[in-house]
Amino acid sequence: MQTLSRTRTRRRQQRRNRLWRMLKRMLLAGTMTFVTCMLLGITFLFATEKGEELREWAAGTLLTTQHDYWAPYTFLPEEKLEELRQQIRNPVVINSADAIAAAEEKPKVTEEPLPQRELIEIEEIDEKRGNYYFKGKLMYISDPKRVQLLVTTRTDRGDLLDEFVKKHNALGIVNASGFHDPDGYGKGAKANGLVIKDGKILQSYNAKGSETALGITFDGKLITGNYTAQQLIEMGVKDAMSFRPQLIVDGKNLFADKPAKSWGIQPRTAIGQKEDGTIVFLVIDGRQPGHSIGASMNDVADILAERGVVTAMAMDGGSSSMMLHNNEAITKTSCPYYRGRFLPNAWAVL
Repeated sequence: MQTLSRTRTRRRQQRRNRLWRMLKRMLLAGTMTFVTCMLLGITFLFATEKGEELREWAAGTLLTTQHDYWAPYTFLPEEKLEELRQQIRNPVVINSADAIAAAEEKPKVTEEPLPQRELIEIEEIDEKRGNYYFKGKLMYISDPKRVQLLVTTRTDRGDLLDEFVKKHNALGIVNASGFHDPDGYGKGAKANGLVIKDGKILQSYNAKGSETALGITFDGKLITGNYTAQQLIEMGVKDAMSFRPQLIVDGKNLFADKPAKSWGIQPRTAIGQKEDGTIVFLVIDGRQPGHSIGASMNDVADILAERGVVTAMAMDGGSSSMMLHNNEAITKTSCPYYRGRFLPNAWAVL
């Protein structure tokens, strides 16, 4: 009996030893695989042109968020980081010409009646650019006089887009100004930069000097540039706000010859106008792998230019980017709250 017991004990020990040896081999193989992948990744990021390009994309993306302090960890040279910062903080500003006529000002070229256009038309965006992809929506508004800036009346926080819609019976709406947003928890009660509503100056100062004004005149012309609030009033502007950068001025795509990496890849909102007066809202979803990563400023400018937009500017982006049509969200916000963020103002179709 003792011999049988010893035999069973020895067999159990042998099985344990075999299992332990197998585990050690698996751990060793896993460690070697991890180290190999890490070394290959480091080699790719720091010893190839493609890797450097990815680090520049990452730095540009971080520099346009509340977490710009992470940008140095992309290990780009400080002069390259400073170059990216300057492209973001101090974009070239060009005052747009007052060249877009309202519909009734355009000369008649035919006696035949033109087909009646819908007030709002929606176009879906679904594109792949290089190593990233994005989805979004374009909203075309045929009557520019129906586009207005809605401003929150609250002092404790801003309004959600659907709250703006409910208060004003808006047919379509997108976010507009940026706002103080510490660590992504800003309440959106007060916009950054100037604000004009119904021809009255609500904020005349520009909290961030590099931000650019976008205004719509009483006769439906969209204007962008480095203007004071009083200058805009004298130009007949009804509603205006501030952000940056300009995308298209007088038909010229300002990002056609600029590196896309400086602004990174993010959710985007932009507003523009075509030569026939049509106002265009654009929202690109982002920060959602499997759905939409986001777009560069170059992508946004290209999309608008390809559709005949002659004047355009970016609005606040990131988790603020969102579009509603008929009180339904037709884009997918990256904000954890499905209704989006509290906002100081919004561009709407009334």
